[in-house]
Amino acid sequence: MTQVAILGAGYIADYHVKALRRLDGVEVRAICDLNQNLAQQFASSHGIPKTYGDLGTMLSQENLDVVHVLTPPHIHFPTAQQILNAGVDTFIEKPLCHTVEACQTLRQQAIDQGRQIGVSHNFLYFPAYEKLTAAIAAGELGQLDQVDIIWNKPLGAVRGGPFGLWMLQSPTNILFEVCPHSFSHALHLVGEPDTLHVDAYDKVDLPRGLAFYRRWDIQARRGNVAMRLRFSFIDGYPEHYIMVRGTHGSAIVDFERNLYQFKSHTPYMLDLDRFANTWKPAKEELAQGVQTLGGVVLSKMKLTQQTAPFAESIARTVADFYQHRGGTLDERVASVMGEGTVKLAERIAAAANLPIPTPTHPETVADLPKSTVLVLGGTGFIGQALVKRLREDGYGVRLLSRNPNGCPPAVLKLGVEVVRGDFTKPETIDAAMSGIEYVLHLARGNGKTWEDYQKTDVEPTRQLAELCLKHKIKRLVYTSSVAIYNASNAKTVINEETLADPGMMRVAPYSRSKVENENQLLELHKTQGLPVVITRPGVVLGVGGNPYHWGIAAWNYTSVCNLWGKGENPLPIVLVDDIADALVKAMTQPQIEGETYNLASRPCISANDYIDEIEHQAHVKIRRVPLSARRMYTMSLLKWGLKKVGRDRHAAFPSYADCAGRRLASQFDCSKAERELGWQPVTDRELLVSEGIHLPVKEWLS
Repeated sequence: MTQVAILGAGYIADYHVKALRRLDGVEVRAICDLNQNLAQQFASSHGIPKTYGDLGTMLSQENLDVVHVLTPPHIHFPTAQQILNAGVDTFIEKPLCHTVEACQTLRQQAIDQGRQIGVSHNFLYFPAYEKLTAAIAAGELGQLDQVDIIWNKPLGAVRGGPFGLWMLQSPTNILFEVCPHSFSHALHLVGEPDTLHVDAYDKVDLPRGLAFYRRWDIQARRGNVAMRLRFSFIDGYPEHYIMVRGTHGSAIVDFERNLYQFKSHTPYMLDLDRFANTWKPAKEELAQGVQTLGGVVLSKMKLTQQTAPFAESIARTVADFYQHRGGTLDERVASVMGEGTVKLAERIAAAANLPIPTPTHPETVADLPKSTVLVLGGTGFIGQALVKRLREDGYGVRLLSRNPNGCPPAVLKLGVEVVRGDFTKPETIDAAMSGIEYVLHLARGNGKTWEDYQKTDVEPTRQLAELCLKHKIKRLVYTSSVAIYNASNAKTVINEETLADPGMMRVAPYSRSKVENENQLLELHKTQGLPVVITRPGVVLGVGGNPYHWGIAAWNYTSVCNLWGKGENPLPIVLVDDIADALVKAMTQPQIEGETYNLASRPCISANDYIDEIEHQAHVKIRRVPLSARRMYTMSLLKWGLKKVGRDRHAAFPSYADCAGRRLASQFDCSKAERELGWQPVTDRELLVSEGIHLPVKEWLS
């Protein structure tokens, strides 16, 4: 058996492991990540025997043949060197390295030590792209004239972080992180350009004095073949395609839809020729679309190994490397191509001639007040509003952050103490408790399954509560959610005594974790006197929030939303500043330990009203698709059936209550918070619309 390990447990690791599982004679023995909790979670969900937090330890303890390097680009060189020195081959997710010099050093090292390096430029193995290269090789396009390569895909990190990502640390890093996909196509189809002209524009200022350019236009030429590469990272309809024009025909590869379209002259007269070049491609596109969809459905049912096109391209890349490992690698996966894309990236970076900003240290207030309040989740949407309110009231605030350098500048300017730590690591929480009197818990877990939430949310919350008892904290305020309720009936009045719906808990890990956290915190209050107060915010809106809010509708795309029901019932909306006010009051109000408070304003805005305001403010048209509970439930049953056929052990039988409750049609009685906390949320409709919808839309579109 070929023994393989994975270095890096990010999202791409899932694709690599599934690709490896399709190969005979290959065994995934271990996964290594600096975040051992993430590594353990990944290993558990994929049945990988061993986990490590250190590459050297893994290399010394495992008898490995290949390590897949799936880390940020600037880590590729030192880790690959370490792997090669251990006598192990390496397969590296693009780019090979982040400098040509490092690429050359690494390639020579592999030659000297008799090892092999493979580089995953997986779009070179895309099924539709392989049709294009076959057509070019067969001479169907004639002599090449023009090649246009388009990558128009939103990059969410530019707007909301995390701003510590390597690709955001310099304006040209994106050329090595994302753009090598397209650079590899340019080199594979045409070769290294003779000339280059680069225009980078649409600058966005980032924290710490950094900058990002959201649009790139690259014009190049090799001999008589013109090339144009365009990249756009703004929000919008995603496009990823290659258009090739030759003397005998033209072709398009659409990666988003996995379509290949070829046009050339027919034997017919001009008008009939044009008709044939309309009818034939349309028929072929339909057939390819049906084939792609059918493949996805069959793969989910585990009736075929073939998967969705992107996953299939990675699987083909991995398979080709292992098939030729020990011999001559295909040019698409060989390290020569890896070095070539990095060389092209360096040439484009030089031609762009952008000012490279020097990262500044985060701005902080010189004389910080003594920290008495610890906020977990303080860099999130609600957390930032809460920190602002605490500082306005004179409290010294300590934040816990995995990466303090990525803390939003607006928060740092308030004068807060930021310490490095992780909510899932109790030792870092324990260290952060020194001198703290109050703890405000807004952090949340993540994952897809109940097991994931148990590890990343439920267990850490219990450990936090025990630490609060150990340090004799005066008050722990836990932020839950109204998502625990079945709010489907417009005649039902929901208050703090309303029980969570069992059907919803069964299928919704997020809601279930909130209920489990509430229960264990209240049990510790009863048995050990934990001074806890629980809040359940409604649909929270305001500056800093995404206006495409899933509490309003389902936003698979910003241009189309699925309404929960008809979208006509008023929703339990509340402004984020009012939530911050309620949390501070819950922290300080005496003799309310063990109490729970629902937090929502007077309902006066429906989902349709909300979308009307977005359309008016942003000057856009949003398509609305009403989804009845019955239709949602039927769709959920179909998805469940596919997962069961595919033997998905996490597939939960759908809950009608979960489908119906998303309407949030019930009336929420929040009088307890108003009465016991003295809380007075904004109820004026014009102010709710202005601060909760208009301002976030303006901010989002800026």
